[in-house]
Amino acid sequence: MSSSPEVVVLGLGNILMEDEGIGVHAANHLQEHYHFKPEIEIVDGGTSGLDLLTFFGPEKSVLIIDAVNFEMEPGTVGKLEDDAILAQLDPKVSLHHLGLSDLISVAELTDRKAKRMTLLGIQPESMENLDLEMTQTIKEVFDKVIENALRILEEWGIKSHKN
Repeated sequence: MSSSPEVVVLGLGNILMEDEGIGVHAANHLQEHYHFKPEIEIVDGGTSGLDLLTFFGPEKSVLIIDAVNFEMEPGTVGKLEDDAILAQLDPKVSLHHLGLSDLISVAELTDRKAKRMTLLGIQPESMENLDLEMTQTIKEVFDKVIENALRILEEWGIKSHKN
C-alpha cells in the first residue's frame, strides 16, 4: 500500500573539534563510498540545529549519527531509538546537542515528528581541542560506526552497494 519510507541520514557534529565531528565524517563517508536503493538523503548537518527541521516529517525515517556522552569507554557505539533519544541528550556534552533536542521537540510540536528515528551515537574521547583529525580511538571504531549505520538502513529496507 505504501512505498518505501523516505530515509534521511543526518551526520551531526563540528569537524573542527576532534571526535565531535564523527557524525559528519560518517555521513560524508557514506555519501562518497556507497550508493543506496531506494535512494536516501545524506545530510552534513554540522551544528545546524533547527535549520534541519525540513528533513523531518511523519513520512520520514531519520538516522542521526553523532558523538554522544553515554558515560562509557571512548569509542563505545550505542543506539537510541525514538523517545529514548531525548531522554539521553545532555546539552553539556556538546553545544549542538541542545540544538538537536530542540529540533526533535519542535518537530513533535509542529507535527513533523519522524515516523522512525534512530540516533547512532559514539562515545567521544576528546572534543576539547581544535583539530580536524579524530582521535586514534575513534578512528579505530569508524568502520564499526559505518557497519552499524548500514545495518540500520538495511533494517529499514535500504540496500547499500559500495562504489
